Amino acid sequence: MGLPWGASRSYGGHQQRRLLDRDGRELPGHLDRSAGDALPAIVVVHDFYGLTDQIKLVTAQLAAAGFVAFAPDLYHGRVATTRDGAIALAQTIAWNRVAIELGLAVEALRDRSRGAPVAVCGFAMGGAAALVAAAAIDRIAAAVTFYGIPQDVAIDNRAIKVQGHFAARDQKCTRPRVEALHHALLEREVHHEFHVYEADNGFCNPTRTDAYAAPEADLAWQRTLGFLRAALH
Repeated sequence: MGLPWGASRSYGGHQQRRLLDRDGRELPGHLDRSAGDALPAIVVVHDFYGLTDQIKLVTAQLAAAGFVAFAPDLYHGRVATTRDGAIALAQTIAWNRVAIELGLAVEALRDRSRGAPVAVCGFAMGGAAALVAAAAIDRIAAAVTFYGIPQDVAIDNRAIKVQGHFAARDQKCTRPRVEALHHALLEREVHHEFHVYEADNGFCNPTRTDAYAAPEADLAWQRTLGFLRAALH
């Protein structure tokens, strides 16, 4: 079974469940704690379309694998329905604010899971955000990026583990950029593993009929689950 990247891009198809920070404030996003509370947790970061039903399905898949999963809503209720709209929303993102919001989510998950480890996993723009979080938040145990690399971010935390899934045909996360990230992590002695697939950017997304590659998506997802279980248990 491939990565559960559902077809719907509507925001209102699921009732939102929210995560509270230690001050009782609601963090916008979708929480799936059906596996329990005192468990390792994953922050799932959406792509540039926003917090869609497909991202909520990813949280459900992670919950089925035995994790608490929370997908923060970086757009605070806005969701794009077209690529142009997604580009416009992505341009409103302030990366320092993203780091703060992901940090709040990590701390809230650690609080509710009684200090259990937390990882961040993201897709495209969200994959870049996962690496931003890895650089900015000390208490993250692991980070997974699917075809997302941020600009000018240095990860110095030797305690973190990083996994990357990249497409061989990708005009954004090009081979030189992937290799540069690999060498930067190697230089800083940050544990990491990268996988490159003979596919296009977005190969894990079934709604991307121009890019989706089921065998590669299946393999990437199984590698992700194996990595997260090893890193967080």
